[in-house]
Amino acid sequence: MALELVLGRTGQLWEESLLAEVDAASATAAQCRTVVELLVTAEVEVPDFVVMSEDFPRLAEALARLRGLSPVVVVGHGPLADCPPEGATLAGLRAALDLATADGGRVVAVWCPPGSWGATTVATAIAERLSRTQTTVLVDANVHAPALADLLDLPLGGLLEACLSADRGTPDLPVVQHNGLEVLTGLDPSLYPAAHPGALHHVLDLARSRYRHVVVDVDSAVDVAGEIGLVPDWTTATAVCLQAADDVVVVVGESDLSARRLWRALPAVADLVRGRTTVVVNRCREPHTSTAAIAQRLGDYLPEAAVGWLGEPVSEQALAPIVAELADEQRRVTR
Repeated sequence: MALELVLGRTGQLWEESLLAEVDAASATAAQCRTVVELLVTAEVEVPDFVVMSEDFPRLAEALARLRGLSPVVVVGHGPLADCPPEGATLAGLRAALDLATADGGRVVAVWCPPGSWGATTVATAIAERLSRTQTTVLVDANVHAPALADLLDLPLGGLLEACLSADRGTPDLPVVQHNGLEVLTGLDPSLYPAAHPGALHHVLDLARSRYRHVVVDVDSAVDVAGEIGLVPDWTTATAVCLQAADDVVVVVGESDLSARRLWRALPAVADLVRGRTTVVVNRCREPHTSTAAIAQRLGDYLPEAAVGWLGEPVSEQALAPIVAELADEQRRVTR
């Protein structure tokens, strides 16, 4: 029998009422008391949804990872909560899930392998093109080497302010304007622990609620363990953003060296990605040969990924099909 829900137990009164309702409905539920139990059960059992109180231990650190594995409802009255305790019935929890996923914006994470280049330029070009027709924000989540502020001549610190406001329970997006595009600049690398998974999750959720497209420039370094992020490191922000993304754009160079770097890093990325993926060969001189070579081997890691290319400089003609793919609402993925 399929597992209906996973309940993170903290001893709240509504938990007993919910379990009694589950029993009466002949539904199935699993109970967990630690973050590790929740993560393992959500990944192995694939429940319809996970529910827990907002005071569940270490919830903030693990919430982004949990949401990547299963729909999640947090019960309470604080900033993390999706549903009040009095609404924590099977019907109320399903309604909270429907509300959380209805008409939300899409996150597009732009990543390139270590040692490659072009992700920031491609992310900016995609965001500028999307912003012509729909609300779009460009986010610098590269906590190792933030580049948007320098590239666009904007002040650094937007992501830091956003994460701190989320921690205070008053989430905000201190974006700045650049030629009509709204931008959330990065943070000083020495302050990278501020971009922990709980805060990043809130930043991305808030951006989804305000914009149709959230284009995120992320760092190259990837570690699958970074997604849990109980102790954030350089790779945590990248892992969280890749897993939260509805679309991932992988930017790779045309040379053999760039290809080797891609195949070396791609297994870790493939383990994180939940949405659809487009691989873009950047500064491409031989589109047919280069894209065919990538596509031939890509199926070993991301069999449903699309492959495109961009020249130098980025042209409207080459960018158009990539942006059209990202803006295609008919191919919306429900994670």
